[in-house]
Amino acid sequence: MTEPATILLSRVNGHGASTSGQSSCLDLTDSNGQRFILHIPRHLEGDFLSRFEAAAMHAAELRGSPTHADVVSAVLAEQTSFVMADDGTLILRTKTRSGVDIDISFDESTVRGLRALLDIRRP
Repeated sequence: MTEPATILLSRVNGHGASTSGQSSCLDLTDSNGQRFILHIPRHLEGDFLSRFEAAAMHAAELRGSPTHADVVSAVLAEQTSFVMADDGTLILRTKTRSGVDIDISFDESTVRGLRALLDIRRP
């Protein structure tokens, strides 16, 4: 079995969102000096981060070495809260240890479902 291609990152230039707001974007430079932008669809952000963290920890365990704190801490959540945007959109905001804020917006149907669940739970 051949090893998959590997991208060695040398620098994270910045982060933000796509112009449509539908993706989180990481501006990266690889070890060859090639610059590229990684787009993570907003509905996959949480899944991407949890898998990234799990992969980093699993790889370190297989190597028998400690995880690189800068990689794992970049995605570890320090504080999570709900925020209401000016337009009424409900946002799950996660602050990571690296200082990056990750906002996951909920669509109207998700908010309606959440409200219905909360209404059921009321005493």
